[in-house]
Amino acid sequence: MKDPWQQAKARYQAEECPPELEFAVASALRAGERKRKQRRLIRRSLSAVFSTCACFMLLVNVSPNFARAVSQVPVLADLARVVTVAEYKVEDRDHLIDVRLPALELKGATDLEQRINTEISTRIDQVLQEAEDRARETKQAYVETGGNPDDFMPIAITVDYEIKCQNHQYLSFVLTKTETLASAYTEYYTYNIDLQAGKEITLRDLFGSDYKSIINTAVSEEIARRSQESDMIYFAPEQGGFQTIADDQRFYLDRDGTPVIVFEKYEIAPGYMGEQEFPVPLPGGTQ
Repeated sequence: MKDPWQQAKARYQAEECPPELEFAVASALRAGERKRKQRRLIRRSLSAVFSTCACFMLLVNVSPNFARAVSQVPVLADLARVVTVAEYKVEDRDHLIDVRLPALELKGATDLEQRINTEISTRIDQVLQEAEDRARETKQAYVETGGNPDDFMPIAITVDYEIKCQNHQYLSFVLTKTETLASAYTEYYTYNIDLQAGKEITLRDLFGSDYKSIINTAVSEEIARRSQESDMIYFAPEQGGFQTIADDQRFYLDRDGTPVIVFEKYEIAPGYMGEQEFPVPLPGGTQ
């Protein structure tokens, strides 16, 4: 006897989803997911369930790059992993949305795991909703000022992540959201985990109580060095350029465990310079 669930699934996947409904489906699913999360606590890892439709699919699998790295370092598989809990695309005349959503799995650190996964899910849900609203408003303004709706360029939104460091002590990954209309703008969200301590690490943890002075000096010196190159331009401090890192300064750990300070596009330099990154070696070398 055939499994009723498999039969129902086959019938559902055989149905074509009208293109004009794709975005509505995505929005409704996210709204439903928000309500579901309010009723049930997240336990071992963040899970997301999306209905399958022409351009929609659910993938629950380990990031390929991370899987290859873990296979070479057996202990990592027992300590932590980052999984892709949802991957989907939405395309219509207003939006081009491409999302790869990660979640963290940590051994023996369920509170930290739950907090980070909830933060990621809530943040991306909010980012996508704001982008959807912005796209509708932009198109409405375009049409109201005489623009042809058929000539409107869709807003492209990409959400992805990259694992920067994985070793016996640290796991560091970066979540990015890129929105493109006339130009591209990327926001960075960094996560740095001390696997031995089972907690997120900070720049103070890595550099000590004088971390701001150490990092400010290193970044200032590197800006001065780069400014000697003809195509490298940075804002002067009095023009809003770099003066000091923020209390919650974004950073990640590179492959060797070296902290890399991250500044978004336009933050300390003209837009054409893109995002700026400054590796700052740890005192006494990386751990």
